[in-house]
Amino acid sequence: MRNGDINYDFRAASAFFYLTGFEEPNAVAVIKKNDLDSNNSELIMFVEQLDPGLVQWYEPVYGPKGAIKYFGADTAYVFGNFGSFISSLLSQGSYQNVYANLEANPSIADSFYKSAGNMVNVRNLDEMVNPLRVIKSPLEITAIQKAVEVSVQAMSEAIKTIEPGMYEYEVAAKLDYFVQLNGCPRTAFPTIVASGPNINILHYQDNMRKMQAGDLVMIDFGAEYSYYAADLTRTVPVNGKFSQKQTTIYTIVLEAYQAVRQAAGPGVSYYYLYNMSRDIILDRLIAAGIITGDKAAMISSGSYRQYIPAGLGHCVGLDVHDPFPQEENGDRLLKANMVFALEPHIYLYANDLTVNPDYWNISARIEDDILITTYGNENLSRDLPVEIEKIEQLMGN
Repeated sequence: MRNGDINYDFRAASAFFYLTGFEEPNAVAVIKKNDLDSNNSELIMFVEQLDPGLVQWYEPVYGPKGAIKYFGADTAYVFGNFGSFISSLLSQGSYQNVYANLEANPSIADSFYKSAGNMVNVRNLDEMVNPLRVIKSPLEITAIQKAVEVSVQAMSEAIKTIEPGMYEYEVAAKLDYFVQLNGCPRTAFPTIVASGPNINILHYQDNMRKMQAGDLVMIDFGAEYSYYAADLTRTVPVNGKFSQKQTTIYTIVLEAYQAVRQAAGPGVSYYYLYNMSRDIILDRLIAAGIITGDKAAMISSGSYRQYIPAGLGHCVGLDVHDPFPQEENGDRLLKANMVFALEPHIYLYANDLTVNPDYWNISARIEDDILITTYGNENLSRDLPVEIEKIEQLMGN
């Protein structure tokens, strides 16, 4: 419930949707082996059955028959039967482990534990599902590409309109408008429009500040299409023209971005790319006299994270931060048909005495969604410019 008798907009849990394609609330899918020594398994679904008297108030539901006909369930029951079913199933003693995403729905978790008691060991479903979600099918890639295309169009149109005196929320409203206008039900995450000093708040969401000439504004935004996310970031000057110091910082981020884009491909270590980006950024900041200190000491102590506080990127899919499991040796490797949001950045905070005061609050991030291919990578958001000249042209300068 959001408040009173008003619900939040519903979105199915990502792992549940991945395994079933089912979008209605109050649903459970049980996948069980019928023979523990074989691959013979069965899908049993528990779904809502709408009372005929409520049809005029609520939209129709699939019901148990629809779960079988349209979603491949072998058998299906009304949602209220889940507790007695799971109790009967587990009391047989044939199943020692249950893999579940019970944390996604407290009411289902409560029903499960009341019915199952301590009969089984409950393990996190992510152990089994996350490795499957890393590599995207052609249909998944198509959905992500659509989300990216809508996001690129929205970002381009919004950036064109930015000028001093606008409020951050005006830019956010333009972005969100294009999402639904183009067939996307929602954004993949709350839209971030952070200008001036707000640029240094990584997950800033108020979007209430009036933007001023001389500000940079960082826009972090992505549409969601058919449950699949996009995630893009651009940093642009509010008055349409980068200052000399803003250009210096942005150019360093752009150099790191271009280097890791060129190096990214199947089998390449995420940590290798992260270190490459980190080293470029630190070398350039120190050489320009923007920060002071010894690079090796910064790395060994971890203090460099005051300038590079976040990671280099993340997988994108059903979640904007999609699973990216470690290999057995602890590494993380890029793989063909993985979609990866690449986001090198620099954050220079006010009152940081290791930073030249002339550069306080000059921060920048570039983020694109790239598809790892057999031979390298493809930038799915390539139509959204990253070069300073092209950004300024987009803004009418």
